[in-house]
Amino acid sequence: MEERRTQQRKTIKNPGNAARVSPPAQDLQLSDAQLNKLASEDVDFGEADAFPGLNLGALALEAQALEGAQSDPGVMGGVDDWGSIVDMPMPAAPPMDVFPEEPLPARSQSARSIAQKTARAQATDRQNARSSLEQEQEKPVIQTRYEYPELAPDGFPQDGFTRFDWRDRAMSQQERSERRSGRWLYPSRPFRVQQKLPKLAKDHPLYPAMERYEDNFVPLLTAEMEEEMRMFDARLKEWTIQRLVGSGYALENTLATFAWETKQGGAVYKFAKKREAIMAPRFGTGTYVLLSRTDPNVDPLVNDQNQPIVATVRSVGNGNLFIAFDKPIPDLTKAQWRLDVGYSDFVFQRQFDAIKALSYDPLEQDMAEFLDERDATPGEELSKRRERREQGFLQGTALREPLFRSFLQASQGPELASDGIVQDQHELAPTDLPTNPNPQLTDLAPGIVKPSQLMRNDLLKSWAERHRSEKEVPQEVEGDPHVPLNRTQLRAIGMMLSQSLSLVQGPPGTGKTRVIVETIKLLKQHFQVPHPILVCAHTNVAVDNLLTGLDKAGLRVVRVGTEDRVPGDMKHTTLEARLEEHPMWDVLNRLEDQKMAVWAERKSAADAQRLRGEPVKEGMGRDTLKALNQKIWGYRRDMTNETLLDADVICTTCLSAATRKLQCIDFPIVFLDEASMATEPLSLIPLMKGSSHVSIIGDHKQLPPVINSEDAHSGGLSTSLFERLIHEGHVPSIMLDTQYRMHPALSAFPSKTFYSSLLQDGTPAAARPAPKTAFLLADDPVADPSTGEMREVGERKSMTFLSHEHQESAVMKSLANYGDAELVVDIVADLLHKNPEMKVSDIGIITPYLGQIKVLQSSLYASETREKLIELLGEARTDELGDIEIKTVDGFEGREKEVIIFSTVRCNSGGYIGFLGDWRRVNVGLTRARRALIMLGNKRTLSTAKMGARSNDSLPQGGSKVWKDFMAYLEEEGMIIDVEE
Repeated sequence: MEERRTQQRKTIKNPGNAARVSPPAQDLQLSDAQLNKLASEDVDFGEADAFPGLNLGALALEAQALEGAQSDPGVMGGVDDWGSIVDMPMPAAPPMDVFPEEPLPARSQSARSIAQKTARAQATDRQNARSSLEQEQEKPVIQTRYEYPELAPDGFPQDGFTRFDWRDRAMSQQERSERRSGRWLYPSRPFRVQQKLPKLAKDHPLYPAMERYEDNFVPLLTAEMEEEMRMFDARLKEWTIQRLVGSGYALENTLATFAWETKQGGAVYKFAKKREAIMAPRFGTGTYVLLSRTDPNVDPLVNDQNQPIVATVRSVGNGNLFIAFDKPIPDLTKAQWRLDVGYSDFVFQRQFDAIKALSYDPLEQDMAEFLDERDATPGEELSKRRERREQGFLQGTALREPLFRSFLQASQGPELASDGIVQDQHELAPTDLPTNPNPQLTDLAPGIVKPSQLMRNDLLKSWAERHRSEKEVPQEVEGDPHVPLNRTQLRAIGMMLSQSLSLVQGPPGTGKTRVIVETIKLLKQHFQVPHPILVCAHTNVAVDNLLTGLDKAGLRVVRVGTEDRVPGDMKHTTLEARLEEHPMWDVLNRLEDQKMAVWAERKSAADAQRLRGEPVKEGMGRDTLKALNQKIWGYRRDMTNETLLDADVICTTCLSAATRKLQCIDFPIVFLDEASMATEPLSLIPLMKGSSHVSIIGDHKQLPPVINSEDAHSGGLSTSLFERLIHEGHVPSIMLDTQYRMHPALSAFPSKTFYSSLLQDGTPAAARPAPKTAFLLADDPVADPSTGEMREVGERKSMTFLSHEHQESAVMKSLANYGDAELVVDIVADLLHKNPEMKVSDIGIITPYLGQIKVLQSSLYASETREKLIELLGEARTDELGDIEIKTVDGFEGREKEVIIFSTVRCNSGGYIGFLGDWRRVNVGLTRARRALIMLGNKRTLSTAKMGARSNDSLPQGGSKVWKDFMAYLEEEGMIIDVEE
């Protein structure tokens, strides 16, 4: 492994030994004003003449696709059925930024694949969009050091030398009462620019660790990126069109009609089919799309450079796809098209950028704004920036020392591998990792994690220290806010407030979302902390759960991301909806109306000229439109900036944190939820926006990151940042120990098996009564106190395993069990019939295998099934069956339902369970239900629980034992029903 990394390190460091994946940047000359404008915001198509040579359409597509690039597990990408890989890349954003500064090793192939061609096209557009800015950054930077003032004793800039003054009040609290129509909220705000920053100096104490960090993660990310390219190429070359269409990767015979022109000069087309709706869940918002007449390898739609055109799904609705292009496509509407899910390296480029940003110190960047001119070098540059009221946006994180600790040679402990990384995933067992770490910094590693800068606020410091203590009842002081949480949750909040870096482990149902919400509520509403706050999670579902809680708490929250995916009751929190509340909204609308009037006048004049047989004057009204577009673009940019500045908290996915929209604001405080599901480089993205106070929340006993490359997996990319830091033990951390989701009978086995019996029940059994159904066993009878006779108590057990002999079968690369599916339909019908008060949406169906999802859907929604259900439930009740969610186990992490039906699928004579033996996913599957869990499978197969060679090599240890113990537990508790065929 070390030899391989050394060779990769040489390849990366030596441009002569490796070819760039993208062609060299083209030589564009932009003025300082153009650079500033380009760096600060998106460019409107009306300004195209002001930016010759730039691909403005590529810039235009960034927001929609970047925000959709974060796929939700169970729906798109990653692992299909735990044992077979769905070779579909994550949907990603259109070309925008450049590759890392050092060239990455390219695949050595004589013929360029579609993936290579599209990657080259994307890289070319990124280079064209920012080539001049890149050239400026490539120039040698004067290494003369600024005379920075000394840091304060807490390790942060002194008061008066930072843009984040804890003595201020939050902007949203200051200005909200002064809103007046037609006026700006913050007229004195600075103009934001990207700073030219030097690399980490070789004599810096962290330089060796930074090199080791890059040498570890860059090759791993490269391996994963190349594996996704390989899978994409293999799918297009080896799969038949019937298989591609059947698996949802391709659509045939679609027709395009022009929908609208974007503000940046691009075009959106509606794609539909004749006499049928498009049902294509893989073509979600933000997905890259390849177009061809018959085959993308034979006759793809190409641009002027003969490279494949890669478009992006803008939205999905009413059986249609709305696909965005960076410019109108001639004759697109005159033919039928085949659409294929495309490939993009955007997700990886954002992670490469995050690793690169670790070189930058945001504290020095912050203090540079306040240096006296005579003390600064070069002072002339700072002077010009002050005159223009410019402010550089912060890059990097102030938490490099604790993040790099395992990469410092002197601090590597014997418990770590030679490269300082957590051992391979397959070496982990359910009881290996700590479940109740110590939240006290002084007991761990003094000096590694600094106290938070928030501790300069004496009131906040007092509250945090009192509630973080180990006292059963913390001391209360007059004026303390009421926080209705349990003792461990309050300790977690105290730790998160007082430490610059902290970890909170949140087992299922322990209220980690509530803890995050209450922490931010304290900061903004009670202590009125002025610092901007960024809340991120790995998936859109998790972000929206946080969004709902923050909104209900009365916080002014802005959701940045794919608006189409935001729940209907949360639409008012989206950035676009918040813009409508801005005092300048009416002014912007009037400008838009003027623009439309000019367009209409121009079209009317052109139509009249055609009727008279005269040549159409193309330039008519162009100058007026250009002026209006420039003004609209400027207003919308400034309104967006003020809307974000006015928010209490910004919510987005980890990947969408890289959007240019957020460059108007720095984020010293970051809360990262669902961190155990994200790779470490992906977790870095939201941290690289100037963070100095970070709380990471997750559970390494649940789903890990999904990795396709065997080299990347074995090298440690499947170990999340959360898990690595928990394992190293030098970051303050705590486990939430009381669950409020499950009936106590449902939590008993997971608590004992995965959390060392430390997980307590906070909800009594009476609050989670089991529903009426023949598929849940009745509790044991009890003796009548008066007669002594045994009688039924009328209550049912909360968990049952239905054991049957229906054999599993292979479905393409997955597994399915038709007998399982038939039983699931019976269970659903019985539940809805005997519990008329139960909502259909209270039922969730989960399975490890994607093939089983298709079988379940076919069985539940078949016409024969519908007729029988109408007879039993009535038509209205049957029509609601679409509200039942059927997902993979991965797609249900962070979710809960009153009743969960778990189809395990496995039933074979050899007793093999394959990738069902991943105990982390078993933990997720067992902990989604509130009132009842009904499982299906074969008890003999799961009790034998054999693991194949591939499973043993790639999965954590202990999965087989977990299933054996679980089946023994069910047998002992009398929770197994044998179902006759």
